Amino acid sequence: MSSAARTTPEAVLEHISTPLAVITKLFEDQGIQDGSDYRPQEFSRLVRDHFQGAFADAETFKRIPVFSQPGAPKSGSLVRFRCMVQDPGYGEELHLSLARAVNTETGEVQQRFSQYTDAEHSLAEGWEVDYSSTGNVFTEKEVAYCVSVPGLSPWAQLEAVASLESAMDALSISAGSAEAGKPSGAVEVAEHKYPLRGERHSAALVKFYSPSTAPKVSTVIDVVGIYELGHNSRTQDADEEKAAWPCIHAIYHVGLSSGGLVPGARVPACGEYAGLRDMCQAHLASVLGGDDLAAQYLLLHLLSRTVRVQDAKVGKFSLNLIGIPAQDKAPTEPARFAFSSPASRWIGDAIAQLVPRSVEIPFDLKLLNRAAFVPSAEQGDLQAGVLQLPADTEVICDETCLHEGTLDEGGVRNLHALQTAILSQSIAYIYPFQHIEMQANLRVLVLSVGKSILQNDCDLHLSKDAAQFLARLQAGGAADLRPLDPMHTEQLRQYLEAARSLDFTIPKDVSDGISGEYASMRRNAHEQGGQLMTQEDLALAVTVARLVSISKGEAELTLASWQEACALEQRRKERAASAKRAQPASSSPPPL
Repeated sequence: MSSAARTTPEAVLEHISTPLAVITKLFEDQGIQDGSDYRPQEFSRLVRDHFQGAFADAETFKRIPVFSQPGAPKSGSLVRFRCMVQDPGYGEELHLSLARAVNTETGEVQQRFSQYTDAEHSLAEGWEVDYSSTGNVFTEKEVAYCVSVPGLSPWAQLEAVASLESAMDALSISAGSAEAGKPSGAVEVAEHKYPLRGERHSAALVKFYSPSTAPKVSTVIDVVGIYELGHNSRTQDADEEKAAWPCIHAIYHVGLSSGGLVPGARVPACGEYAGLRDMCQAHLASVLGGDDLAAQYLLLHLLSRTVRVQDAKVGKFSLNLIGIPAQDKAPTEPARFAFSSPASRWIGDAIAQLVPRSVEIPFDLKLLNRAAFVPSAEQGDLQAGVLQLPADTEVICDETCLHEGTLDEGGVRNLHALQTAILSQSIAYIYPFQHIEMQANLRVLVLSVGKSILQNDCDLHLSKDAAQFLARLQAGGAADLRPLDPMHTEQLRQYLEAARSLDFTIPKDVSDGISGEYASMRRNAHEQGGQLMTQEDLALAVTVARLVSISKGEAELTLASWQEACALEQRRKERAASAKRAQPASSSPPPL
């Protein structure tokens, strides 16, 4: 099919509404006479290349229906699904993709092709599959359980355009149409396999055909494939009616980094970073009631990313903003992964406008005690945990809703898991007889009244004006904030992703200069009877300096950025000392 033909409305409709027919035609065009001539891997590449070419144009690609539940398109149609691989260990399946069929009356022999589906070969009366034939070919499929990306911001969702009228006629997006194409048994969605349990989401078994393999756990991918209601081999029981599971037979998939979720992502020119930094900092300051220092530290936090340098992890920067007003009483609504505090929601919403993924964890005792924060496969099936999140996810913890009560054993384990994620950037996956530490890359922001019950890389007290501003919001007051226009919002998203992705180094002369300053500061403090700068203080100052450089688009640490970081740290410590002198005893965290 020529490139011009692929872009016609009729061809687009055919590929979307009857993709299996398109694939069958591709097979027939190969002129394969016998199963021994069939190369499944080569044919899968051919199908992949054909469909990628058919939807190479961005606007045409957007016409592929987005898979969601409820309201999935009818079985057999083409869909796309932006998802996280929750469980890649569903094993492999074999399917008779090329079968030798024999007419029992005439002896006539035919080849029947059936791939990218779980359906059995449909044969007319008098025909049956010769299962003993050496011409039969079995296709290998690797199966993964995939879910909606947890915390994905609305603006980072798959973009869709108005479908062709003919495509809308051919495809059904109502729940009723799903029922119409549904085999016996109920459509299943495993609630325990979504990290934010109880939250609305979509899920499907995604089947990858060799040579493609299921991506690693917690990877974010865009899948284009054929939707149908199939079966889950793990739940198959000969004594029970088979349950129907949403399945997507992947034609191709693309792995997505955090930057890949930002529409129109572009790398700012070197001269643009300073202006974008100032714009972002000014916006965050307005969100925080004019607190410029808090805005600078929040910007550094949003730019942080954990990277491995030899055997060490550097760049992580969990931040605790202190001085957020407390909720007057414990929430009466069921515990959910959403903020009930107006002040916390205000900050969370502002951050969600800038980052592709953000997850809210209110420290409601019911949620802490009942939720599972770490994934577990002790029962043979990987049950999701709250912290099973893709890399670069923003995790916002709200301690302002923490009230007196009992934190049970499960709650203690959950807080311990969260603390481990903050300090070591790792999540323990629980398997029978062992725990496997998986690397994480989560940015954790803690909002609290007093100092957090969690240990963080950096604690920052809000200014008096910022605290009063948020208190007015908490009391139901309106915020006088001029929103960013769409163009500036998009620029800031691109700026954050581009700066965060910079390959950063620390030149030896700068490293030597910092070491000399550190020794000098300790010597002066000792002579003057002041507090000595510790190794932890030095590590934090270097991290701040690293992020200051990144915020300016610098790929190398400079002494100027180091000095700027030292000045920021001095202001932060002075504010902490002032807050400590003025802090009443009652503002300490509530007892657990």
